[in-house]
Amino acid sequence: MSRLLIESGNLLGLSAREDIRLATDLYCENGAIVAHGEEARTLARRPGEPTETLVGKGRWVLPGFVQAHLHLCQTILRGAPEGLPLMPWLQRHVWPGEAALDFETLTLSARLGLAECLSSGVTAVLDMGTVRHSDALFRVATRSGIRYTGGNVLMDDPNGAPASLRTSADAGLAETERLLGIWHGRDRGRLRVAVQPRFAVSCTEDLLRRAAELSAEKSLTLHTHASENRAEIELVRLRSGRGNLRYLDDLGLLTPRAVIAHAVHAGPEDWSLLAERGASVAHCPGSNLRLSSGVCPVPDLRRCGVRVALGSDGAPSNDRLDLFREMRLAALLPVARGDPALPAFDVLRMATHEGAAALGLEGTTGLAVGSRADLVLLDPDVGYTLPGDWGEDPYASIVFSMGPANVAATVVDGVVRYRAKDPAVGGLKPPPDEVRTAAKVLRARMKML
Repeated sequence: MSRLLIESGNLLGLSAREDIRLATDLYCENGAIVAHGEEARTLARRPGEPTETLVGKGRWVLPGFVQAHLHLCQTILRGAPEGLPLMPWLQRHVWPGEAALDFETLTLSARLGLAECLSSGVTAVLDMGTVRHSDALFRVATRSGIRYTGGNVLMDDPNGAPASLRTSADAGLAETERLLGIWHGRDRGRLRVAVQPRFAVSCTEDLLRRAAELSAEKSLTLHTHASENRAEIELVRLRSGRGNLRYLDDLGLLTPRAVIAHAVHAGPEDWSLLAERGASVAHCPGSNLRLSSGVCPVPDLRRCGVRVALGSDGAPSNDRLDLFREMRLAALLPVARGDPALPAFDVLRMATHEGAAALGLEGTTGLAVGSRADLVLLDPDVGYTLPGDWGEDPYASIVFSMGPANVAATVVDGVVRYRAKDPAVGGLKPPPDEVRTAAKVLRARMKML
C-alpha cells in the first residue's frame, strides 16, 4: 500500500476557476486522494506502511497532465527533415524508421519518450505504437509507472501502407487481441490496450469496420488520425466518395470511445458529427505547425460541444514531448483564425480533465477526495516564472510562463515517479551515448529498406 503526504501545497483542482486551496496538506493512500487539511496530516501519521512526503510549500499541485496523442516508437526518430508535409514526411522518414525498429531500439525509444513525459508532469498517455514489438512498449510503461493506453497500429491497405509495415486485417487484429489478453488491466489498471487503425489512407474498409467492432465488443479506446492534412482528405474522398470523418462514422468508428488525432481540416458538418457521436479530438498544435498542416478550429469544436484534449504527437513532427508548449500554442493559435485566445484555465482543463475523459479514465477527477492520485507539483520559483499571478490566479502563469523545468515532482497512482533532483528519472532515461549509438544503427537499417 502506498502512502503519500504533500505538505502545505497550493491545490488547483481545476473543477472551476475558484477551485483553489492555499497552503493545504493532501494525503493519498493506495492510489487515491483520501484527505485534505488537518485530517490529511493526522492520517499520514498513523502506524503502518511508511508515508512518503513531498514539500508543497509555495508549489502548485494540479491533476497530472494527459498526453492524448503520442508515438513513443518515433522518439528515436526526433529531428526529421524540415519542409515536408504529412505524406512525404511519412513515406521518406517515419515509415522507414518504424520499419527498421527492433525490440531493443523500440524499448530505448519508449524509455526516452516516457522519461520526457514524466519529467514534464505527464501522468497518462495515449500512445499509437507501430506494427511490431508492441510488448516492448508495455514493458517500458510498466517500468515507468505511468498510466499507459496504447499498443499496436493497424495498416493493411496495399495502396496506402508500405509493404514493410503492412499486415493483414486478420493478423493485425489478432495481435491487438493477444496484447489485450496479456496487458490490459495490468498494474492496478494502469495499462490498457487500444484499437488503433492508423488512418483511413492506410487501412481497408474491412479493417476499419472490424476495428470499430472490436472496440465496441471489448469497450476499448479507438485511436486514429483524421483530417490532419488536405492531401490525406482528398485521398480518402477519391477512395470512398465521402469526407474523412463521415467515412469513419459510416464504418462505426466515431463513438464516445474514439480519440481522433488532429481534425485540422474538419468543417461545420464534421464538428456537429463529432459532437453527436461523443468522439474526442486530440489537438496537437506543435505538430500541425511543424508539418504545415494548418491550425485546428478548436474554438469551433468546443462551441459545438466536442471534447478537445491535448497531445504533442511524435517527436519527429514536434521535436519536444512538452505539453507546456502545446498549452501555450493551443491558447494563442485561435487568434490566427480570427478568434480570441483561449483562456488559460480552459487550456489547463484540456491538458488534464478533458484528456482524462477522452482516454476513458472514469471516476472522480481533480483533487477531490476519491480522485486518482495522479498529480504534478509545479515550482514557480524555478527559472523565470516570477512574479506570476499578480494576486489573481495562477492559470496564465502556468500556461504562458512555466515549462518542464518547473516540474518539482510527478505522481502516478500515489507513487512519486519523477523528482526534479533526479534527471535520469530513476534510470528510465537512457544515457546519451546509448541513444546516439542506437540512432546510428537505425539510420543504417533505414538506408537498406
